[in-house]
Amino acid sequence: MNEVQQLKRIPYGKTDFNDFREKNLYYVDKTRFIRNIEEKGDFLFLIRPRRFGKSLFLGIMEAYYDIHYKDRFDYFFIGADIHRNPTREKNSYLVLKLNFSAVPPDISRIEEAFTNYIKDSAYWFIKRYEKLLDIDLKTAKEELFSKKSASEVMVTFLNFSKGNNRQLYVIIDEYDNFANTILSESGEKEFEKITHGEGFFRAFFNVLKAGTTDTEAPISRLFMTGVSPITLDDVTSGFNIATNISLHSDINEIMGFTRPEVETMIEYYRQNGKIRHSTEELLQMMSQWYNHYRFSLYASNELFNTVHILYFLKEYMVDSQFPGSLIDHNARIDYDKLRHLIVIDKKNALPGAAQTNGNFSKLRQIIEDNSVHSTIVERFPVHKLVSPENFISLLYYFGLLTITGIDEEKKAILKIPNEAIKHLYYDYIKETYEETGLFTIDLSKYENLMKEMAFNGKWEPLIEYLVRQMETSMGIRDLITGERAIQAFLNVYLGLSALYLVYSEKELEKGYSDLVLEPFLAQYPGLKYSYLIEIKYSKPQGKKKELTPGKIKKIKEEAEAQLNQYDRDEKFKKAIGQTTLKKVVLIFSGTRLIYRGEV
Repeated sequence: MNEVQQLKRIPYGKTDFNDFREKNLYYVDKTRFIRNIEEKGDFLFLIRPRRFGKSLFLGIMEAYYDIHYKDRFDYFFIGADIHRNPTREKNSYLVLKLNFSAVPPDISRIEEAFTNYIKDSAYWFIKRYEKLLDIDLKTAKEELFSKKSASEVMVTFLNFSKGNNRQLYVIIDEYDNFANTILSESGEKEFEKITHGEGFFRAFFNVLKAGTTDTEAPISRLFMTGVSPITLDDVTSGFNIATNISLHSDINEIMGFTRPEVETMIEYYRQNGKIRHSTEELLQMMSQWYNHYRFSLYASNELFNTVHILYFLKEYMVDSQFPGSLIDHNARIDYDKLRHLIVIDKKNALPGAAQTNGNFSKLRQIIEDNSVHSTIVERFPVHKLVSPENFISLLYYFGLLTITGIDEEKKAILKIPNEAIKHLYYDYIKETYEETGLFTIDLSKYENLMKEMAFNGKWEPLIEYLVRQMETSMGIRDLITGERAIQAFLNVYLGLSALYLVYSEKELEKGYSDLVLEPFLAQYPGLKYSYLIEIKYSKPQGKKKELTPGKIKKIKEEAEAQLNQYDRDEKFKKAIGQTTLKKVVLIFSGTRLIYRGEV
């Protein structure tokens, strides 16, 4: 019983660093990066995707730098890297920590909500350090709460903080949270009202900047995190002092888990009787679904998404089984908030209708090409989001693309990192087609047909259904312009099922298979069939120039030879286990399927 009580708990959803000691939570030590942060400058800005551990790291920084915790340094950091070799600045600051995700994004009262949040935060700070600041708390509260705007509150607060021989460290978590929500839900005009001209958000950053540069400026250090560079650029004239360190290779691993860190965590729980599968089995599954993030062109190590790993382990240890859903529901909700940047442009649309914007075609192209080469832009205003490099950069910052290499022009080679993100792409595409009226399918019918394909080997009905729907949808027909477009279309709709891991252009036996349906045996061990699909395409030439039977036969034989080559791949044979492999040839002329058959 004592061992169970002492077992470290999974810190899913935990961002309060104090909880890791008080509640015996498992902690992956990232404190070594505190030294890197100190060396990079006084005013810093870091972008990382959602659910990568930003809030927890800021909590660590607060515990490390806050003079309030001076007597608790050993309690917080015993055993951690920074405890063995602390910097001179430890526990030497008054810390103002702000988290803008706490501001309700209701557009009708957003300025009031932001002002009230800054008032409460400033008052809490003064109450915490009342003796060190030598300020009358009652007088300070009256002055702070009499102000009508967040910028006025901040001016008063900074004046209180001057001339007391104390250094102030400002830490801002999710600086862009409510602003991006406004952009998502209310549009660009409302976003620009708060970030441009005399907008309250811009004014707030004006004052914050003054607190770093004026005579007797009280702010000595500042560290901000967010998920995108858009808001930063839109308030840039109000706050142009922060150095963006997001692409620095020495802090690639500051958030997220490395493979050794995940392996150590799995082993800890396995040795304590909580995990029945081998460490390698779990690592393989987690790597496929949550791994492969890199945040610098020159970083060597890949990273796992922090919260997805914690979610997986938390769910797994309920019954020692893989989670029923491998994508955390909360993460899916977070990513759903980003769809407005990809999908909808209601300008010039018919009443009640929605249209795809230019970014949607780039999203489809990424799925078709499997990668994209682009410069990663460090900051850009929202009105320039339509620029291809800006949009691709935004997908990277959101974690929807990751760096896999550098091309000869020193541009980043970017790919979809893992299965979890790939399935989010599939959802984006499907929901966009439905919302814009381009294409829709009966999901109930689709699921039944997919089960027939997976358990009974009857693949023709599902393929026929998808092709028939594609042929009858004028909007989709206009988008299907070649083999890659058909391949991407089938990739998306076959990938909607949880039964298969679907790969496009997967390398097999010195070639690249068009579509691979690898049965998800770890989750569904009863699956009976796996698939290799080779797609051939002929541009329609008019009724008098239809493909002859001889031409179709030649194309079919070429496809069959390729499939027989891929079939020899040993790694693929192992992945499909004892399932029966079906090798399928599909030949299209435009959107018409003119031949289907098995090898």
